[in-house]
Amino acid sequence: MSLTNSYATLSEFLAQPEITSAAPVDDVFIEDILQRASRAVDTYCGTWFYADTQTRTYDLPRGRELELDAPLLAVTTLTNGDGVAITSTEYNLLPKNGPHYWFIKLKASSTTIWQLGTSGDTESVVTVAGSWGYVNRTATTPASVKAILNTTDACLAIALAAYKKRYGIGVEGVATVTGAGVVITPRGIPTEAKQLLTPYVGML
Repeated sequence: MSLTNSYATLSEFLAQPEITSAAPVDDVFIEDILQRASRAVDTYCGTWFYADTQTRTYDLPRGRELELDAPLLAVTTLTNGDGVAITSTEYNLLPKNGPHYWFIKLKASSTTIWQLGTSGDTESVVTVAGSWGYVNRTATTPASVKAILNTTDACLAIALAAYKKRYGIGVEGVATVTGAGVVITPRGIPTEAKQLLTPYVGML
C-alpha cells in the first residue's frame, strides 16, 4: 500500500531492534498500522503534524488581528470580506518564531482594513487558503525537527505495540486487529508515546 502522511516509514519500523524476523508478507500489515498509528497521534494531540492544503473561513476580526483556529504554515491567498485578496506585504504572520502561526495581523502601516462581506455580513467572510498543520515535515528549524522526531518515535512505538499484539506478545495498551485493519484507541497508546506527545496535546 502507499503511505499517506505517515510519520514513519516501513524501513524505519523494520530497523527497530525489536524487529528481528519480520517476513515480507507482513509489509502491508505494518504499513497499515503505521498509517493508523499516525492518525492516532493526530487524534491524541488534537492536531496534525504534516502540511495539508486547506481553505478556512473566519468571521470579521474586531481589530487588526485575525485569530486562527488551526496552525498555519503558509498563506497562499488571504481574501478580505469584500472578495479582494490582501497581499502579503500588508500583514504579518504571528508568532514570528516557531514551526507555525496562529494569527494574521494587518500591519500598522498598511491602509488595508478588514472589510464586511458583500451583503454587509461579518460572519464567515474572511478566507485563508494555504498550508496548514503543526509542522511541515520537510522543515529544518530546531522546533520543527523536534516535533518531527517526536511524532516519528511516537508513531513507531504505537505501531510496534500493535504489531506485537498481532502475535500475542504482551504489551502495554490495547490495539484491536479486525477485518478492516487495526483499531488503535487512546488506551492503546503506550506510555512512551504519550510522553513524547505531551508537549503537543490540546493544540486545537
